[in-house]
Parts: sequence; C-alpha cells; structure tokens
Amino acid sequence: MQDLSPEVIINPMKINPDQLKQFLQRQQRAPSVFLLSGDEPLQIMEAADTIRHSAKEQGFSERDVIHVDKGSFDWSVLAGASNALSLFSDKKLIDLRLEIKSPGKKGSEAIRNYMKNPPEDKILLMQMGKLDRGMRNSAWVKAIEKDGLFIQAWDLSTPQTMAWIAKRLRENGMHASSDAVRLLTDRVEGNLLAATQEIAKLKLLYHAGDVPQTEINEEHILSAVSDSSRYSIFDLANAVMLGDTHRVQHIHHNLQQEGVPLTLMLWTLSDLNRQLYQASFSLRNGTPMPQILSKMPRPRQKPFQVALQRMQHADWTIILAMNSCIDKLSKGQGETSIKGTDRIWAELLELALVLSGSPVLHAEAS
Repeated sequence: MQDLSPEVIINPMKINPDQLKQFLQRQQRAPSVFLLSGDEPLQIMEAADTIRHSAKEQGFSERDVIHVDKGSFDWSVLAGASNALSLFSDKKLIDLRLEIKSPGKKGSEAIRNYMKNPPEDKILLMQMGKLDRGMRNSAWVKAIEKDGLFIQAWDLSTPQTMAWIAKRLRENGMHASSDAVRLLTDRVEGNLLAATQEIAKLKLLYHAGDVPQTEINEEHILSAVSDSSRYSIFDLANAVMLGDTHRVQHIHHNLQQEGVPLTLMLWTLSDLNRQLYQASFSLRNGTPMPQILSKMPRPRQKPFQVALQRMQHADWTIILAMNSCIDKLSKGQGETSIKGTDRIWAELLELALVLSGSPVLHAEAS
C-alpha cells in the first residue's frame, strides 16, 4: 500500500490506518477525538500507538484507560474524565476501549454530548471492533466524523497484503522480488502480525546494517522458514490456554532467542488476557459456555474452553496489574524500567505462566 499524497485524502475526517501518520504530521492542530475501529489487530495496535505518540508530543502526557466491557457501563464516567483536573499536567489522553459491539443508547448520547464541546485539554481515543453498516451510519459515529477523525482498519486483500509486506520490508532495509513477496504473503495468509514476525526474522538473518537495501528473494524466504524455530507467538498462546507450563517455558525461550519483537509478545499475551477476563466475567454472569465459544474461530475453541474453566475464578486484579506493569516497562516507564529487555522478557514469561495456571509469584503495582 503506497504512501498517499495530501491531495488523495478526499475526506480528512475518515481515513485508513496507512494515512494516519502522514495526516497527523501535516496538521498544525490535530483532531481532539479519534475513533479507531476494525478487526485487524496489527493495524489497530499501530494506529493507536501513532495517536498516543502524537498526543504525547503535543504535551498530553497523562493517560486514563477506560474499559467498556458490559452494557450496564456507567457512561457518566466519560463526562467525569473529560471534566476532571489532571494531577500532573493540564493535558490528558482518554483511552476509551469499547469491548462491546455498540455503546447503546446511553453511550451514544454520552459520546454525542462530548462531541458538542470537546475539552481543549483532553484527547479522546476510542477503540472498538469492526462496525457494521448500520452502526457506521449512527448519529454518534457521524458526530465523530464531523469534528473528529474516524479510522477504519479493514482486512487487506491479497494484493493489498503484498503491497503492505513490500513496504514493510523496505522500511526494514530490505527489497524483495515480487515472487518473494508473493511467497511470504501466501505463507502468512493475511495475518499481518505473522508477517511482521517473518520480516523480523529476515532482517535478523540477512540484513547487514551497513547495506542500505538488502535484496531478498524466494530462496531467502524458504531458507528463513526452514532455519527458524518451529514455534510462533500463536503456539505460545495455544500452550498457555492448554496449561502446558513446560511447553510455555520452552517456546518462550525459543522466541526470545530468535529475537521476536517484544511488542508482538506483549500484544499476544495481553489479547489472550483480555479475552479470558471478559469471558470469565460473562461466564460468572450466566452466559452459557457455548455462546462464549461461538465468538471465536473453531480451532481455538477447545483450548480456550480449557483455559476458561481453569481461569474463571482467578484473581484478575493481580493479573491485570501484572499486564499493566509489563506494558509500562515496554514503554520505558516505571521504577524497574532500567533493567531493560531481559526484565520485560522475564515478566512476560511470568504472565504466561500465571495464565497457564501457575501461582502468582509477585505483582508490582501498576
């Protein structure tokens, strides 16, 4: 997917993730409200990171994270967060994560009221799953399109995935033949997280730092596949769900030695953590297990059921605090951040083991 010039963006209040960074760089004053929607995890993750980075550069150094994970959510929290005075600065990012399909009537009203007079000392980042056609035409979405920025992360077609992979290779100092790009595209089957992991392997194996552009061909792709560990971050998630702590430690060690990006490790475990937490909450509140499992791909259902039966009575306060601590460490925050990436890898292993059923060894305050 090629970079777009300013003239290509017809409606600047509704753009694609690939246009976001360029759009924000061109704005003297960026929008104060963002709606990020879609079911492609890497694009969502990177777009949210871009918005948070841009906000921080503008002085919005504080962040409130609000999870909307049930229909009875008290939407007055949004008004309270927008009106609250900051303890440390006069600018704050409100990170509102909608883990439900729709904000509902009260949520829609709260968002529309917010859009009538967005506070100048706040940026609102809303993240949620893919919106259907009816929801995209709802009044609250239209209000955001009018005065904010709506970013949709669609699943990419095969040609779009090839273009995305070619661009990402170039950004990592590599130029691939069209056949090599197609081979890698076929391998990842549209999974951009997997593509990012494969590109990281190629860079580790073949890119020399003193060479501006390393040529990558089909032989390099095949060689990287055959020489790499047989494990992936998805194998780690599967081992965690099945509670196989020995396999979890083995895969974790292989992924660390291979140089898998920490962001992918953190995203994988955080996403599994979130799904198990939400499912545990739903199960305790009477949602039948088959209904919970029906929302995920069939190959994942049995391992997830095993994990959910094991974790439904877990101490989620401690587990979520562990996840939050790792997230801060990965961003260079917190008192222990000076211990570097080895510390983060160790914390990720502990989180994986806890989700696998091992006792909590410790949990630092977030």
